[in-house]
Amino acid sequence: MYLLIENQGVAPVEAFTLLGDSGTRHKGLDGLIGQFGSGTKHAINLLLRKNVEFHIYCGRTRLEFFVEPCYVQDADGTQRESYPVKCRLSGDRNKTIDCGWTLEFGALDWTETHMALREFVSNAIDCSKIMKGEPIVQVEHNRRAKSGTTRVFVSLRDQDVTTFHRDLGIYFLHFSSDPSQVDQQFLPKNRHVHEPLVYREGVLIRKLTSSVPAAFDYNFKASRIHIDECRNSSDSSLRAAIAQAINRADKDTLTTLFRRAAEGEVYESSLDDWYLCYNDDKDTKATWQEAWKDFAGEAVVATPALAMSPLADHVRSKGHKVAALPEALAKTADTMGVKNLTTALGGAVANSIDVETTREAEAAVAEVWDWCETFGMTNGKPKPNVGCYKELMNGESERLGFYKYGSDTVHIREDIAGKLARKTAFEEVAHYITGSGDCSRDFQQFAIDMIVEICS
Repeated sequence: MYLLIENQGVAPVEAFTLLGDSGTRHKGLDGLIGQFGSGTKHAINLLLRKNVEFHIYCGRTRLEFFVEPCYVQDADGTQRESYPVKCRLSGDRNKTIDCGWTLEFGALDWTETHMALREFVSNAIDCSKIMKGEPIVQVEHNRRAKSGTTRVFVSLRDQDVTTFHRDLGIYFLHFSSDPSQVDQQFLPKNRHVHEPLVYREGVLIRKLTSSVPAAFDYNFKASRIHIDECRNSSDSSLRAAIAQAINRADKDTLTTLFRRAAEGEVYESSLDDWYLCYNDDKDTKATWQEAWKDFAGEAVVATPALAMSPLADHVRSKGHKVAALPEALAKTADTMGVKNLTTALGGAVANSIDVETTREAEAAVAEVWDWCETFGMTNGKPKPNVGCYKELMNGESERLGFYKYGSDTVHIREDIAGKLARKTAFEEVAHYITGSGDCSRDFQQFAIDMIVEICS
C-alpha cells in the first residue's frame, strides 16, 4: 500500500536532481508555495536516511534514488566514508545521474518524515495551480507510471506516513473539510488542537506553544511570513505577524476575539501590545470601536484587575457599565479610542472622588494665601475655594494635589497635613494665580518672586 501524491503535468527530472532548480520561484503566480529549489532534494534525502520506501515518476520515466558509498581523504590525511546520492532513470529515459550532494545534506534540520511528505504535497499543489488541475493525495495498492502526470508513491508501511495521511487536512487547508480556508486569514479554531496553528498559503508551518486555547488559527500570504529552507518560522516572528493581523482585522473578527477573551484566557491576550497598537489609521480605530460596541454596547473597557477596583465602582456609580478584557487587548482598545475608566469620568480627575474638606487643607491654603496677599502676588484674584479628594488608585505614582484650570478651587489630598500640606497648597495656589502649568516660565517666575519676597 502506498500514499500517492500526484499532479497533472510532467515535472522535469532536474526538479528532483538539480540542487537549486525551482519550477515556481519565477512564475509570478499568487499563492505558490515553493521558492528555494532545495525542498524536494531535502525530502528525498530525508526518506533515504529513514529507510522509507518511495518511488517517483515523471511521466513514464521512473526515478530511483540510491546511495553509493565512497571514501574522501581530509586535509590531515585521514579517510572518511561519504555517501553521495545518485538517481537511476528508467522507462522513457535510461541513465544514472550523480546528484551532487551527499546523504547527510540537510540532516541537522530535516528530521521528521512529515517534512518530506509536506514538500511533495506542496509541489503537487503548486504544479496543479500552474497546470490548472487538481492535486491528488490518496491511498493506492500498486505503484505505476501515468503519462502526463508527476507521481510520488510513499510506502504506508511506515507509521509516520500513515499518520500524515490521517492528518492531511491539518497539514494542508486545501484538503480540509473547507478548502476555501486557503483564502482566509483568520480560521475557525481546530477543535483537536488548542494551540494556534499557523499556515502559509494554506500549508501548516508551525504549531505555536501555548498553555491556553487560541481564539483562531491563522493563515498568511507568502509575502507576510518569512520561512527558512526547512519551511519553518520562529515563534517571535509569527507572534508579531498575528498581532499585526489582529490590529487590522475586520469588525466581526474583533468582536469574536473580544467574546472569546472575555469568556476565558486565550493565546491572543499574551501578544505584544506594541504590535497590537502600532496602527494609528483612523479607519482601523473606527473598526475597533464598532467591534467593541457590538461586543459590549456602551460599556467602558478595563483590565480584569481594574474592573474590580474602587475606580471601576465609582465609574459604575456614575451610570456606566464596565467590561473587562485582558491587559494587552484592553490597552489596544484604549489606544483605538474605546472609552476607558478615566475617559468615562472626564480625564485628569477621574482617578479620585471628592470628600469633605479637612481643616488641615483649609489651614494650609489660608496660610499660603496670606503670603500672597502680604507680598501683593494674588494677581487680583479672590481667595480660591478648597476641596479635598481621595485617590482611588495611585498607578505607582503619588499625586498630592491638583488644580483644574479655569476653576476657582484648589484640591488637596485628604490625608496630608502640616508642612507637606503647605508645600502642596503653595504649588496649587500658584497654578490658580498664574493659570499656568508646572514647567511654564510664568509658574517658575511666580515661585522665584515669592522666594525673593520672603527672604528680603
